[in-house]
Amino acid sequence: MLKKTLSTFIAFALFAGVHAQEKEEFKPHGKVEGRIFANFNADVTGDGEAKAFELKRAYLGYSYQITPELKAKIKLDVGGSEFIQEDVESQYAYFKTAAVYYEKDNWFVAFGLHDTYQFKVQEKLWGKRYVLPSMLDKQKFDFSADIGASAAYHFDNVSLDFSLFNGEGYKQLQQDDAFRAGLGATGYLLDRKIILRGYSDYSSHDVHLASYTGFIGLDMDKWSLGAEYTFQDNYAYMEGHDRNAYSLFGQYNFTPKFGVWARVDGISSDFASDVDPEYVDKWQKKDGTYFYPGVEYIIVPKHLKASFNYHHHVDDTAGNHEDGQIFFNIEVRF
Repeated sequence: MLKKTLSTFIAFALFAGVHAQEKEEFKPHGKVEGRIFANFNADVTGDGEAKAFELKRAYLGYSYQITPELKAKIKLDVGGSEFIQEDVESQYAYFKTAAVYYEKDNWFVAFGLHDTYQFKVQEKLWGKRYVLPSMLDKQKFDFSADIGASAAYHFDNVSLDFSLFNGEGYKQLQQDDAFRAGLGATGYLLDRKIILRGYSDYSSHDVHLASYTGFIGLDMDKWSLGAEYTFQDNYAYMEGHDRNAYSLFGQYNFTPKFGVWARVDGISSDFASDVDPEYVDKWQKKDGTYFYPGVEYIIVPKHLKASFNYHHHVDDTAGNHEDGQIFFNIEVRF
């Protein structure tokens, strides 16, 4: 009886071992991903009387896991009103991602057209890209994606990242031999509830550009807060134009599906004495203070959410012109 029991146990163990090995065998696989941003908006203050339904963005992508460490990803970015220029009522499509990624142990490496690092940490905590890009993205301090190479090394509570991009963004081809190099560090404290990040990049064309950004965030169970500040010398390669900006945002969730949020962005420019006054006036109309209060409801977790919100801008011109709009935004993920 003992021999029979022992034989049965050994046979079961061998079968389980073989089955586990077969189960752990890696098989290449892929998946389709998509996101849609749409809204309705209407002017409520200022000179405008516009009302419109807008398809802001639509992303369609496919990622393929080639090996456990190697992945390829491609993503198409189709823009509606964000890409309309002057009187051209058209949609434009760009590749937002076309890259290969390597991830093993503490290393993460990317090559090709892929996301930049400057504001991804802030944007993840902000979590409302379908309503508003992060301040640095919205104000065009950097591109959300570019062509180049990047690497990140993760310790337990610290992450270091280095990037070397063309510096032209994903909507333009490389036009010169200059590159934009970036270096950043992110730290996590108190079980990753406190987030600290510092980032700087540098590029030199005929005019040099340098950026310096600091961020602190709190990510709690029901609420989150974020604060960032950035300074860019020769903003967007415009000699004699330095631009400063800050962003403060927060959210409180009454339930897992419903919460309130608010954000304030402040933008200001410094100009050299020989800068054209018309150019100064143009940027003073874009600078100033932006207020964004709103509510958010998760209709279907991970797939569908909506936000009703208000956008208000007071510019830096002598008259401090104001304008405001109400928005109803939705995001669909699949």
